[in-house]
Amino acid sequence: MRCASCHEPAGFLKSLCADCGRVFSLYDQHKGDLGLSQLLDVFIADGVPRGKIEAALASDLDGVGALQDRITADMANSLLAAMGLQRRHTPADVKRLRETGGAGASTSRPGNDVVPPRGHR
Repeated sequence: MRCASCHEPAGFLKSLCADCGRVFSLYDQHKGDLGLSQLLDVFIADGVPRGKIEAALASDLDGVGALQDRITADMANSLLAAMGLQRRHTPADVKRLRETGGAGASTSRPGNDVVPPRGHR
């Protein structure tokens, strides 16, 4: 069979190859404790090749959201909890924002906006 994540040979009746399986296992071990950059360090320290890490992060095995979406949702929920807020973000929420681009705050002025006079700033 082929790996559901990287599409390389996984072995007889296995859905994931050993490297991708390790990435998901390491994520499960450290879920909610580490951010994305720390998790990447853990994956690299464990000897998982970069291509397999990238494939695992981009794979959406159950249709809810890719592993990167799960990590982002975990980080957002940790941040919100630290601020005392109860809102929960799911991997599906992160996936939807990633795919639609999210209409958040912009750092540029709209074209039809005028600058206020100098004395009124």
